[in-house]
Amino acid sequence: MNLGVSEILKLVSKQPDEAGKVLILQKLQCPALLTILQGAFDDRIKWALPEGAPPYKPTDAPETHNVLHSDIRKMYLFIEGGHSTLKQTRREQLFIELLESVHENDAKVILAAKEKTSPVAGLTKHIVQKAFPGLIA
Repeated sequence: MNLGVSEILKLVSKQPDEAGKVLILQKLQCPALLTILQGAFDDRIKWALPEGAPPYKPTDAPETHNVLHSDIRKMYLFIEGGHSTLKQTRREQLFIELLESVHENDAKVILAAKEKTSPVAGLTKHIVQKAFPGLIA
């Protein structure tokens, strides 16, 4: 079963205790999940985008559930120092295109990470550090 990042995080949020959350994170880890967690909780990562959600058209098409797994490689474009020659207007346009290409729930997860907030209730920096030592600072 190949779950989308938002689906994995939903499972994490349903766990009643810290140990359960850590176990789900470890069991279902993938590059997309790790990148989102770094974006949300790592203080070294600074987003090169304005605060708040840009205007975009969310999609809930079933075929978009796993798009974030392949599009996660584009995240460097939105981080300070990730692509220094990219013009800011183009960066913001690419970000909107990313949000419109992924499932609406994954788009919400990306936006939460960009705002440096937990993508789901009950997930904390401490839990991420416990699940993946050394992933975030």
